Amino acid sequence: MSATQSGTAGAGDAETPHGRTRWGVVTAILGLPALAVGVFLLMMAVWVLVS
Repeated sequence: MSATQSGTAGAGDAETPHGRTRWGVVTAILGLPALAVGVFLLMMAVWVLVS
């Protein structure tokens, strides 16, 4: 029982204090779709300018 007193059981190597935001997860959720849209728009612009 002492293994689960300090945090959630099975959390792995998550060192986030209780009640804190995991900014890496937030950044991935918001940043990856934004990056995908940006790459798509860049590809469309290159396609329009080349053809």
